[in-house]
Amino acid sequence: MTITINDIEFTKVTELSALRETRRTDIRYNTQGDMLIDLVNRKYRLTVLFGLLTEKELKQLRTLTKEIFVTVKFQAPDGEVTEEFHISDEPAPAVTVVNGVTMYGGVKLTMQQK
Repeated sequence: MTITINDIEFTKVTELSALRETRRTDIRYNTQGDMLIDLVNRKYRLTVLFGLLTEKELKQLRTLTKEIFVTVKFQAPDGEVTEEFHISDEPAPAVTVVNGVTMYGGVKLTMQQK
């Protein structure tokens, strides 16, 4: 499976959860406490689990987490989706050595749609 973040393609995605959440984005009340506006949006929460990553791939992911918003392209049940997301956490991998090469496993990202 593949996911693209800021035009960088990551091909080692082993699991992708694209959950659609209902979020209230704008609630306003008048002086009597009556609700005037209640905007509800459905937005994605992505959870991405990567297979073994090279040091270069991990550095790319860690660099992306320093940005406030990133553009993510992924496949969802309703087709290809391209939206702005926020990556709230920095990936913390487990180190593995495969045939003398250091690889990083257990890398998981959780992203919320802007």
